[in-house]
Amino acid sequence: MRRRGLLCLLRGLVVAGAGWFPWRLLMAADAVARLVDALYGARSFKVRVQAAVLLARLRDPRASEALSRASASDPVPIVRAVALRHLAKSALADKAALQTARQALNRGLADPEASVRRQAATSLAELDRAAGPRARAQPRGPTTVAVGAIGDRTGRASRALRERMRAEMRALLGRQSSIQLIDSTSSVSFLVDGTISRLSLEQGGRDVEAVCAVELVVSRPPRGIVTVATGEAIVQKPRRQYQPLLRDHMEIEAMENAVRSAHENLARFLESQ
Repeated sequence: MRRRGLLCLLRGLVVAGAGWFPWRLLMAADAVARLVDALYGARSFKVRVQAAVLLARLRDPRASEALSRASASDPVPIVRAVALRHLAKSALADKAALQTARQALNRGLADPEASVRRQAATSLAELDRAAGPRARAQPRGPTTVAVGAIGDRTGRASRALRERMRAEMRALLGRQSSIQLIDSTSSVSFLVDGTISRLSLEQGGRDVEAVCAVELVVSRPPRGIVTVATGEAIVQKPRRQYQPLLRDHMEIEAMENAVRSAHENLARFLESQ
């Protein structure tokens, strides 16, 4: 679609926000399809943002699907964040879009860009507040969760460190009142596996730094992975105070802080289920 023609369509639809909706234009040009094309294919991220905003105003299944896809695949973080924000807002007024919005927002909690993760968490909280009265009217049992295997992509994590990570994950999950932690990995609502994706000790400069990054992979057996929560932490020690025997302690502290960071997003996801 040529940009000039697209902008003409966008200008026409913006008028709708002021109270006049060009139904004839929509019926003739199939605005939803054109806006979806713009959201997926426009070169300018500003045009894609405007397309996302306008799509959210149209109660059409294609709009929800398009916003959900853009929230995961657009290369520009602001487009992903806008898609998540408006997908959530439209879901509050359209129950049919609620499930699509929740899935996209839960996926957004694992976005590599912090601003997108924050938007996903904020929008999830808005959905939860809006659904609060319905949730209280229809009480449900706790969500069953099991902690699975703890992997190591670095080749450096000791068995003791991995076991410590598993214990930390169980401790954090056990504090959630809506979670029932069980030992069996079968017949559970969710299975959470952990992986140590980075583990290093850096001794340059004035400080010695232990760095640890983790991934918490959430699966819904037997359908597979539904979301991934990540966390990273650094523990510093002045170089003059560092001794080799402190290394294990620093790595454990960095791992525990990384798991707690990842668990913040994991907790929001589980609470929303």
